[in-house]
Amino acid sequence: MTCSPDSPADDTATAPDLLHEDVPAEPAQISPLRDLLAAWATGTGLIPERVQDLLLAVYEAMANVVLHAYPGRIGTFTLHARHVGDTVTVTIRDSGQWQPVPRSTLLGGRGLPLIHTLADQALVETSVAGTTVTMTWTRDGRSAVPAADSVGG
Repeated sequence: MTCSPDSPADDTATAPDLLHEDVPAEPAQISPLRDLLAAWATGTGLIPERVQDLLLAVYEAMANVVLHAYPGRIGTFTLHARHVGDTVTVTIRDSGQWQPVPRSTLLGGRGLPLIHTLADQALVETSVAGTTVTMTWTRDGRSAVPAADSVGG
């Protein structure tokens, strides 16, 4: 696993990026990353309730990678968190296989709807190269860009 606080690429960034690459898609990896993300997100100026929304949504995205992206094998994923101005964006990217969304049951199928509810904006992009989930929050709860959602192949 490669981990680095990435320096901002431009002068508008107000906090260093949080970047973790090549994270093994295993359940044991999620909690430590969530703890690191909690400390980072708190430093962005989001109010505690919005930090909790961010943590739950990102947890769901990471859990989806662990549970669905690599059937029968262990793969990797990347977590990239960026804070610019009043906007916080977290991206979870894998190189696994998109799984069709099952109908919600008592034990599953609620991750993506939860992500869309918790984030000001959530974009899910799929291709043969993998899946990217980009979630955005602003301090005041307004969408940073017009709402969009795509799932393509």
